[in-house]
Amino acid sequence: MPGAANIKNAVVCFILSVGLLNVGPLSAQAEEPTFVVKGPIVIDVLEGLEWMRCSIGQVWENDTCVGSVLLVPFASIDSLIARAQRNIGPDWRLPSREELERLIVVNAGPPMINQTVFPNTYPSLYWTGDTNWLIPHEHWSINFFTGYAYGRADENRNFAMRLVRPR
Repeated sequence: MPGAANIKNAVVCFILSVGLLNVGPLSAQAEEPTFVVKGPIVIDVLEGLEWMRCSIGQVWENDTCVGSVLLVPFASIDSLIARAQRNIGPDWRLPSREELERLIVVNAGPPMINQTVFPNTYPSLYWTGDTNWLIPHEHWSINFFTGYAYGRADENRNFAMRLVRPR
C-alpha cells in the first residue's frame, strides 16, 4: 500500500528532525572539563578556552557574580561583544553549541551547570554562535534550566549570553 509507506517515511523524517532540533544533556561530552579558576575568568584546559564566569549583565564582585543577567535579541550581540572587547580585551565571542554544551552538568535542580565555577548562572536559555543547518534563520541555544540544546531559537527572542575566547 503506497500511502502507508509515505506516512511511515514522513513519521521517520519528523522524528529525525525533532531529534536534531532538541538535544538533551546526555549529548554533552562525557569527559568533564578541567577548569582553572582565575577570578572572573575560568580556563578550560582541555579545550584551550577562557570563559567569563558571569553572564553578560552581571559583574564579578566578592568572589561571585552579582547583578541582573541581560536578556537580549540576537541583533544586539555584536555591540555587546564589541563593548566587552573594549573593556576586558580582544577575541571574546559567543561559544559554539558544542562549547556551551560542555558546561552542562546534570544537577538535582537547575541551573544545570557547575555553580561553583559559574555562580548565579541564569537558569534558562543562552545564545550560541551556531545557526541550525536545517533551519538557517534559527540559532542553537542551550537551556541551563533543563540541560537541553534547542535548534529553533528565533533571532527576536531575548536570551542570556556567556562569552568565551581562545587561550
